[in-house]
Amino acid sequence: MSATHLVVYNAGGSGMASLGRAARRLNQERPGALRVSARGGEDLFDEKQIGIFLDLVRQADSLIVILHGGKTSCPFFDRLMEAAQGVKLFIHPSDEEETELARHFCPDFATEPFKKKIYYLKFGGEENWLGLLKTEAGLPAEAPKEQPCQGLYHPKLGLVETLEQYLAGLGLGLEDLLNPTRPVLGYWFGQYLLLDSNLDHVDAMVDEIEAQGAIPICCYHRRYPDPILDVKDMRWIFDNYYRRDGRTLIQVMISPMHFSLNLNLPKEAGVLSELNVPVIQAISTFNNRRQWDETIQGLSPMDVSLSVAAPEFDGNLISVPAATREQTKRDPITGAMITRMEPIAERVAKIVRLARNWAKLALKPNHEKKVAIIFHNYPPRNDKIGCAAGLDSFASVSRLLARMKREGFVVDDTFEEAESLAKAMVGGLTVDQRWLSMDKMAARAADQAGAERLGPWAAELPPQNQAHMAKDWGPSPGELFVHEGKVLINGLINGNVYVGVQPPRGFIEQPEKIHDPYLSPSHHYLFHYRWIRDVFGADAVIHVGKHGSLEWLPGKSVGLGPRCYPELSIMDMPNIYPYIVNDPGEGTQAKRRSYCCLVDHLIPVMTNADTYEELAKIDELVLSYQHTKDMNPTRLPVARKELWEHVEKANLDSDLELSRDEALADFDGFLEKLHSYLSEVSDTAIADGLHIFGQAPVGDGLVELATQLMRLKNGDTPSLREAVAADWGYDYDYIFANRGKTDRTGRFATNAVALKEIHNRCLELAAGAVAGRDAGGLAQGREGDIKLALEFLTETALPRVARTHEELDAVLRALNGGFVGPGNSGCPTRGRVDVLPTGRNFCSVDPYKLPSPTAWRVGKQLGDDLVERYKRETGGPPDNLGMVIWGSPNMRTQGECIAEALYLMGLKPVWNAKNGRVEGLAVTPVNELSFPRVDITFRTSGFFRDAFPNLMEMLDEAAGMVAALNEPPESNFLRRNVIKEMKELEQRGLDAQQAWREASFRVYSDPPGAYGAGVAAAIDAKAWKTSDDLGDVYVTWGGYAYGKQSYGLDRRENFRRRLKDINLVVKNEDSREYDLLSSDDYNAYFGGFVAAVKMASGVQPRAYSGDASDPDRVKNRSIQEESKHVFRSRVLNPKWIEGLMRHGYKGAGDLSRAVDIAFHWDATSGVMEDWMYQGLAEKYAFDQRMRDWLKEVNPYALQNITERLLEAISRGMWDADDETKQKLERLFLEAEGDLEEANI
Repeated sequence: MSATHLVVYNAGGSGMASLGRAARRLNQERPGALRVSARGGEDLFDEKQIGIFLDLVRQADSLIVILHGGKTSCPFFDRLMEAAQGVKLFIHPSDEEETELARHFCPDFATEPFKKKIYYLKFGGEENWLGLLKTEAGLPAEAPKEQPCQGLYHPKLGLVETLEQYLAGLGLGLEDLLNPTRPVLGYWFGQYLLLDSNLDHVDAMVDEIEAQGAIPICCYHRRYPDPILDVKDMRWIFDNYYRRDGRTLIQVMISPMHFSLNLNLPKEAGVLSELNVPVIQAISTFNNRRQWDETIQGLSPMDVSLSVAAPEFDGNLISVPAATREQTKRDPITGAMITRMEPIAERVAKIVRLARNWAKLALKPNHEKKVAIIFHNYPPRNDKIGCAAGLDSFASVSRLLARMKREGFVVDDTFEEAESLAKAMVGGLTVDQRWLSMDKMAARAADQAGAERLGPWAAELPPQNQAHMAKDWGPSPGELFVHEGKVLINGLINGNVYVGVQPPRGFIEQPEKIHDPYLSPSHHYLFHYRWIRDVFGADAVIHVGKHGSLEWLPGKSVGLGPRCYPELSIMDMPNIYPYIVNDPGEGTQAKRRSYCCLVDHLIPVMTNADTYEELAKIDELVLSYQHTKDMNPTRLPVARKELWEHVEKANLDSDLELSRDEALADFDGFLEKLHSYLSEVSDTAIADGLHIFGQAPVGDGLVELATQLMRLKNGDTPSLREAVAADWGYDYDYIFANRGKTDRTGRFATNAVALKEIHNRCLELAAGAVAGRDAGGLAQGREGDIKLALEFLTETALPRVARTHEELDAVLRALNGGFVGPGNSGCPTRGRVDVLPTGRNFCSVDPYKLPSPTAWRVGKQLGDDLVERYKRETGGPPDNLGMVIWGSPNMRTQGECIAEALYLMGLKPVWNAKNGRVEGLAVTPVNELSFPRVDITFRTSGFFRDAFPNLMEMLDEAAGMVAALNEPPESNFLRRNVIKEMKELEQRGLDAQQAWREASFRVYSDPPGAYGAGVAAAIDAKAWKTSDDLGDVYVTWGGYAYGKQSYGLDRRENFRRRLKDINLVVKNEDSREYDLLSSDDYNAYFGGFVAAVKMASGVQPRAYSGDASDPDRVKNRSIQEESKHVFRSRVLNPKWIEGLMRHGYKGAGDLSRAVDIAFHWDATSGVMEDWMYQGLAEKYAFDQRMRDWLKEVNPYALQNITERLLEAISRGMWDADDETKQKLERLFLEAEGDLEEANI
């Protein structure tokens, strides 16, 4: 009689080693009683292996299926069930979905034998597997035996039940933890590793903690509550192993868990705050050592999701891989591949060093701690010291220094007047090399590092990095900021606080390297950080505001190694990083590549732009004309002439793209368009000044911010603006879309006036809420949406804003080695009050849930509006489209850009109804399409590539799916283009499969391990002559193809060919908290794309900016329209300018950069008209008050503004009159002379 044949499928692979050991024991006890075949999910990696496995199932007597997340964990589940017909089947019901599958497919579901198998598997371990195998073989078996679900572990002690026993085994007592003289580091791991005896990496961590002189407290536990098992909750774990009488016994927790308490056990998440220690994520990667070590990608998509993104929801500090998953052998009994976690010794040591340094912050008294505060400085000019999006960095650091001094840190000068800090920085050594000789730079340096330090520092770098830096910068220490063989250290030492400027990235200093995305940081860059750690002796580093260059240096995407430049810079120093709450992408980059504890901060106060100066006069004339039309029609010709003259004077005819004859031919239509446009500009939200860290807005600023927070709906809470409109009898959507039309209610002259008055009423209501009047009274006793909105404002939004002081609290908590809890991220004024209060270590999204159903709705609207606009302009649908995809907007919106792209391609996401994850893509039938499938070429940012490797593959898969559809070319532009290019490639000698792959690449990004578009640095370094040069830089940096089995292939020529056919370039903006002119990145990626298409095709493409700042009312504008809109609403608006003038040096620097960015856009895309340059000159340089202010607070800004405007003239970008040119030249020479004199 042949042996019973049992087949086991285990999707997650956990327990395979225990199964193999149990099978060997059974064979020894009862040879031939049972034949066991087992496979894990990773064993079945292709169709051939799946087919072999299904044949095994068909021949089996019994099949045990252990899923790991439902059917999706077994891609061939339906075929498996079909193969198991007639086979005794057991599906382990570990969750609700799997229970339903077991109920449906297993005839003996809920019987006693079925339940017994559940217990065997749930208890786990070798003994229980043996009992299960004996049961399957029809042999007597011991009952399921419960294993310890939690406990303490030490490689020298084995399993220990209590903390006291554990400490005694190590020769320690509780007193050693209550009054520690050395760091005490916690470590916890999953019980499943214990059951599988898969503990090498755990042992390595514990051993290393002890080797570095710290005390390890290591526990194991089972994560999820279970009605059968004795699983203790997190609070029990902490109270029994890591706390006594409410007092925490450890200073740091190290966690390798692929897990999030907040996501999976939200009721228990608060225990991390109660423990109040940093939690360092020691990544256990599913990659093997070779995959991690030799690839620039670092981690797999699943690693990013489970070991990085998920722990961020708990506030964990992301570090580096501690262990890799190695296939050790194929089990000779079961045929399963046995995997083990193997430690990476060097990375384990690094994690422990980092943990020890965080622990020291808790153990060291404040008066002994040293802290380095680093300002960012890009471009590396003096006017831009302290660059930080939306933040007054100098005032913020001044407040931080004062708080630190109050809490016992040694601070000589708190710079109570923030401007004195700016002047002190400029008075010392900076990173602007233009104004001082090397002798003077050396005299101003805070310190100098000589050969006795530089030699050992250089020698300790990995040989590959030494060679790379020598190639780029010459032999160590190079020449940059080196005087007489010594590296010069910028900044100032202020007691136990060093305040300095991050060293320059290097492209401005070496413009000939613009075409090298892998340019290494200079010797000076790395030595500067080494000086901070080893000479100054910093216990912690604080990087001030969004953002610096460290986290963007070349190296692995995530899960860094010892040769990655961010690692070589920050080393093992605790890094605290105040960061604006509305940029989850770049903040996440800082978290993942500089190991920082991020502390988010509030956005600046937002306010409506309103009309001003000539625009206000014109709006008055429009309303006056309407009155004249009714009351004195004989005066209309004079009124028309006067109005048109003002329109021409303000250059609004350019904005509206109307000539005088066209306007006069339909003057009423022209007025409606003009009035609507002015209303749209006036109704745009803009920043009013900058945020000061830890300082909540008050007074009018708070009223303005409150009004903007309630402008859109917040989840289920209605929009206050829409509620007021409805209360007044308006259809909000109608008046919003028809601003220039007459008000049908008769309440006001036009819908634009109605919208303005609705906004004013919202301001009144917000003022009442700020003053503390109750919501019911504010709503005048009315029920409904107004009351709901005001209750939300008074009970939720305002209290959260009032907690802005927690920003400073969080930084001090981090400096004291405490826990900074997680929070949401996003744009508060886009209906995201949930991201407040700030002062949190924000998290982002689950990569596999993008795009969400809500994003799909908005993405479809964006797509429809884009197609309709393109049809109006060209007469046909778009066929070849280029799309810029960034990480932050897709994090903020849950994937609206991805949704739009899929919709334009005629695809839609398929969501898992249980967990909301996207499981695949569905093709929309061609007869259901509103337009032909669009061919889209994507240029993603380097961060998007790293954060969403799954979406990079999804977009590639989408292109392949659409190209493979057997549809006519007029319905499927992508297929048409792929087939055409495929034929060309076949003619060049490629086989059909290769040609198809090359022709279907549509997802491009930076080369692996590099970031950026290169364009901004090229412009700032003046390393260009024409826009074609910038387009060429764009291709150099962005021509690397990504997709399934394709990671960063050099396909610059493919990309160049794609660019030739593109006739529309698109990038979406999801909030008015940012716009096209907010930073140089917008032009670098979007404007650079336009320049690249023009370079490749000879024709400038259309370019649309998709405005989804109100997700219910999206609109696509051309970049020319959007640039003018931003100029009118913000750049030339006295309201915005005055807001920045309240912030001295930093405000002046932001004004200076605004001129740069306008110039950048003109360099790539030609969006600037002469009146725009003239407006900049009048407002930023010629205005006497402005000029005097700039000279007082930041004379370097005046020098840059005049120089940049003169550059526009010299390059022929601005046809300025002679008087303007001469005036600018005079001002420039004066500014430069003043600065040269000041730096003598």
